[in-house]
Amino acid sequence: MSSAIPIILKGNNLGERHRHFNSLVLGAHQQGTCLTLIRDTADASRLDTLFQIELASKHRNVDYILKTLQHEDMLFVSRALKCCTWLLESNYQDVINPEYLEGEVYPYMMTPAVNKMKQWLHVHLKDARRCRQFYQYYSCHYHIKIKFLKHCAPDFIEGELLNIMERVTPKQLKVICEYCPRAIKLYYDNLSKNPQAYTAFFKKEKEYFECTQYILHSESASYFEILEKYYNYESLGSLSPTITKCIVKRHKQRVLHKPELYAAWLLDKTTLAKHLRANENKHIVLRLARAEYLNNYFSYKFVEPFIKRLKFDERAAFKKKVFIDKNVGNKVAKNPYPKFLWPELEDTATIFDDKERDPEDFKFFEIKKYTRRIKKRKGNQVQSSVMYSDCCKMDTYRIRTPLDQLFDRYRFFNFERTMFELRKKVAAESSVQNRQFMMLVLVSKCGDNMEHVGKLVRFLVDRHHNESSNLRAAVVRSLVKRARTWRLPAAPWRLLLFFGRDLGLDGASPLICKEGMHALVLRTLLLGKECVSCLREAFLNNFSSLTEYKLNAVEKRIIGVRLPALLLQAATADSGSGLDRFQLLLDVLSSLNKKLSKCPGVVEALTEAVRCHPSTAEGLLRRMYEERVARRELLCENFALFQTNESYVNVLRHDALLLKSTKEFEDCLKKRSCNYDGFLRKLALYFGEDGGLAATYIAAIVRVMESEPHVELARPLAMLRADLRPIISEYMKEPKGSIKRRLASALQANFHLSGVVDLEATPWRALGAKAVANRLLSCKAVDVDKYIARSLEWRRTLKIALLLAERCGRAAEVYKIVVGERAGATLRAALSYLKRNESDDLKAAVWRAVSPALGSLDLTGEPRSFLCHELQNADYVPANIQAEYWVAVFGALQKVSQKKTLPVLCRLENMLSEVNSDLVKKVIEDFLGEFKSVRNVSSYNWHFLTWTLMKVRIVGKYLLLGEGEEQAARMDDVWAPFRDCLTVLLRRDAKDSSQYLDEFVTSLKYNRAFFDPRLSCWPVLERIVADLRTFLPMEENFKTFVLLHATMLYYKSIQYCVEQFPEKFENVRSKQIEGATAVGKHFGKYVGKELGQLVSRYFDSITILYQKNLTIFFKDQFPLNESRNKFVSAFIGGLLETGEVEALLLAEYLLDEEGANISEPERMDLVNVLKSSQNDEVKFFLHGFLFSGKADKVCFTCR
Repeated sequence: MSSAIPIILKGNNLGERHRHFNSLVLGAHQQGTCLTLIRDTADASRLDTLFQIELASKHRNVDYILKTLQHEDMLFVSRALKCCTWLLESNYQDVINPEYLEGEVYPYMMTPAVNKMKQWLHVHLKDARRCRQFYQYYSCHYHIKIKFLKHCAPDFIEGELLNIMERVTPKQLKVICEYCPRAIKLYYDNLSKNPQAYTAFFKKEKEYFECTQYILHSESASYFEILEKYYNYESLGSLSPTITKCIVKRHKQRVLHKPELYAAWLLDKTTLAKHLRANENKHIVLRLARAEYLNNYFSYKFVEPFIKRLKFDERAAFKKKVFIDKNVGNKVAKNPYPKFLWPELEDTATIFDDKERDPEDFKFFEIKKYTRRIKKRKGNQVQSSVMYSDCCKMDTYRIRTPLDQLFDRYRFFNFERTMFELRKKVAAESSVQNRQFMMLVLVSKCGDNMEHVGKLVRFLVDRHHNESSNLRAAVVRSLVKRARTWRLPAAPWRLLLFFGRDLGLDGASPLICKEGMHALVLRTLLLGKECVSCLREAFLNNFSSLTEYKLNAVEKRIIGVRLPALLLQAATADSGSGLDRFQLLLDVLSSLNKKLSKCPGVVEALTEAVRCHPSTAEGLLRRMYEERVARRELLCENFALFQTNESYVNVLRHDALLLKSTKEFEDCLKKRSCNYDGFLRKLALYFGEDGGLAATYIAAIVRVMESEPHVELARPLAMLRADLRPIISEYMKEPKGSIKRRLASALQANFHLSGVVDLEATPWRALGAKAVANRLLSCKAVDVDKYIARSLEWRRTLKIALLLAERCGRAAEVYKIVVGERAGATLRAALSYLKRNESDDLKAAVWRAVSPALGSLDLTGEPRSFLCHELQNADYVPANIQAEYWVAVFGALQKVSQKKTLPVLCRLENMLSEVNSDLVKKVIEDFLGEFKSVRNVSSYNWHFLTWTLMKVRIVGKYLLLGEGEEQAARMDDVWAPFRDCLTVLLRRDAKDSSQYLDEFVTSLKYNRAFFDPRLSCWPVLERIVADLRTFLPMEENFKTFVLLHATMLYYKSIQYCVEQFPEKFENVRSKQIEGATAVGKHFGKYVGKELGQLVSRYFDSITILYQKNLTIFFKDQFPLNESRNKFVSAFIGGLLETGEVEALLLAEYLLDEEGANISEPERMDLVNVLKSSQNDEVKFFLHGFLFSGKADKVCFTCR
């Protein structure tokens, strides 16, 4: 059987050649052909290799398959994986296991081959034990391991889900739930315990909830628990009709038991009503009517879908009972079902967290440069209109028309009563429009009750047969659409035709009411009669598929047979407009969802029409092709019309002889109008014999290259695996910039498509940078070091060296080399590396390798604008290098523009304790130079004030961060000149300049400095207070001094508690509650003593001023959270422990202001302590502030 090599396929189409190839493989296997003998034969084509792969698969030759996986041609790798799923059997575990694959197989495979095999494992490996083995091996690579999790054991999935909650996407969660339904319940129950998962969930709440629908059948109890507890129907709306239908069919009793929840909010009302019986719909409406807590939600529109499912005769009485008589039974005032609440997220914030500013607030300083975008004027106007609409969206109230008012008046009346009242009013009404409105109301009351319709028609004929044609047309139109008049008995039908005379109903007179004519056609078809010629012509000229009318199932079935037959008869009889009739026929079949194969004679008639009118049938042919009609029969005609990749592949599959002529192909190439990749790949592989069809198309492309060369010809020629070297060498001789020279470059870039590129035998410059890059980026892992060394030798492949270095752990080393040659490109690559890499240590090493180049790089000018933007928006920088990163970026942007540095400076302020002090000092020195020149604060704009205040805060924090002798130097070098500038400003303009003083005082509460054991902030605070007293009068600046002293006492409390209770500050949780409580209690004691000193020094009523200013301190410096609540409660407790009257009064005031944030038991304990005081002043204020009538009830004053 070795004579089978080389493989020469036979057949006139792709299918025949596939079958021939398979027969050769099967024959060789049945004859027991030795694979070794065939392998010794020199390969003549790619088909020979495919033949060997198929034969090796049938022989289960593992060594040959593994060798094939190392091939550089992905065709062979894909074929080996496709036919060798038997490798996943337990007999081959010594090969298919993560350790062996990563150590012995993957390093010798191309990168796309490795990815292909991993995907193959994800899809086909389903053994739970082995999937767990792969999952645990790739534990550090989330995107790899997550794909193995779905096939693991359910218990293992549930355990692992808690560890990866913050990274699970909705799509991944959906897959996990399909294999382990219990996982979704576990996810929701633990959502509030994981802040990162909680944040990710609410960004895509709808997508995450859609995952639950896959447990509706298997874990229905869990599904309904999640639905009732976590589904946010206010923002997500009701469930889809499909889910609603499933719930009603399988769990109807649950819905009927809780209609106030399911019918009102959760389920789609229309779908729900459709699948319930009449008495069940009544039950739901009555239950909703009793629910007082629905307030204004309950209305006729709210329950209209349920009422519409009742019989027409019952509706009026039931609506009267519910909406007029309100006889619905006992009302329910309280909602029996808990309202949806967001899952509570555990609060981890503490009072010791410093406030961080948002860098985005400082990006408005730089004027953005918008690139020009070309738009169509019409489209631009529409877009502008949409933007305005979104920005200025507001609720609008639709004005009620007289017809709306008339409908509302008779909404709850039955037909008889409405007819009794309106027949008199219609006769007395002089306005034509009002008479028309009354008649339309009467039509709506008929419903589909033919007896009522008959009465109405007789009334119209008896009293109003002489009305204007417009009024009669409107009434007939409404009767057809709402009352289904084609079902009328013979006598009322004749009366209707009389009422609609001269409206064109019979096709003989000019058409005024086409709906009436449609009703006549519809009635004729349903009765099985032939339409008269004039009616048929009028119908075809004003055609309708009749599906817009309310047909029942039987009527739809009849129309689905007789209407296409009518159109087919008209199309075949009229040669002039027959093609238009065929278009209508296709429209009808599409609207009826009916296949052409179910309509006898239609396909044959369509095919014949297209062949008889080839010049005018292009539209019909295109429509038939798009709807996949008669493609096989019209293969030649379709191929002549559609010159696309799909049509070429289709012809190749059925009749390759049509491809002998390449004229149309050449025309398409000249127009550059299509992509033929799929066709050319199959052509090169299965028709690549000498003198075959592939050679014909190679010659066609070459002819186009000679006559009208362009760069788009390079890819199709390469895909046909033509020899490109002679063409490249010839065209490279052309002048630089010429079209043939550019075509040669394009051929080099696509060289990898024509076969495997041998980088060892060919000079890289001869191949071109793109061809080399395509080859290097997918190279084997064992070759990476070799190619890194060669890439560093050529400037155009330096960026490739960076990407290769990431694969072997040499990123920092190679980045350090490349940054010296191409600093800008290397920095951009480094930022991209920081964004996509998961290891913080590797990120730090790479950044430290490239950061020195940033200082010498010129970032001015448009070419560097993208790099500047990326440097400023690097939110992905790891925490361990954030300080040095932003310091380097700040230094580089300072050379470009001061405005560009402001967002970066904001980041540096947020981490000031970690920033190099020399940089901060330089910033402050520059600021002080600018600050001295400020004359009138009110003359500067808001932008100037904002960035100046930021630098004032930096000054305050910088002073607190000084250690030892450096602290005194900072006070002399920074505080003294800043104080002098501030003094001048305050004397010149105290009102506007006070903002600087307030911001400075606020910045002095710096928790990072207060908790740093190396720092002593007390001397700094003491000197600042002492210096401020020299030029700030106490009576004018009492608030400032209260805030300063409060900051000092707060710092003193922290120092005492950290020294006495270090265990309360060991972790975030203990720091949040226990630490805050300890600090708050001692802070309260210190404040109580200071307040007593103030009273003794000044006057008793100073307590009132102190209370208000201390409240400002609490509100500005401590954001609301659980830790703050404990802190304030403990602070009030500390005040009470002092026992001083002033402290008790302050405690009463704070309890009144902050009591709503303190838990009830703690609040009542504090109130009881105050109640035990015997001081008359305390008692007066206690009852004046906190009590209202009863001593056991606390109420809070509203200010």
